Amino acid sequence: MVKIKKRRNKLERILEMPIEVTTSNPKITILGFSELLIENFKGIIEYEDYLIKINTFIGIVIIEGDKLNLNQITENDVSVNGEIEKIYFEPAEED
Repeated sequence: MVKIKKRRNKLERILEMPIEVTTSNPKITILGFSELLIENFKGIIEYEDYLIKINTFIGIVIIEGDKLNLNQITENDVSVNGEIEKIYFEPAEED
């Protein structure tokens, strides 16, 4: 198992593949104070116009602001826009 993982990591480095493509780590892109994109998310936990909680494979992303909207949701990505004031994280609890 360790040999396979080492080979995979070496191949990923050679091909220069982004880590979010080969793992379940989320990628968060913030565009100014009005748009946020999360790739590799698991689901929406809470959705209000002032608070959105998004579950990822490594924890919860919490977005606070005003007039927040889930602009676009696909199988892997979610886009939030509105007046974003705070973004913070709650790490997943380890078993």
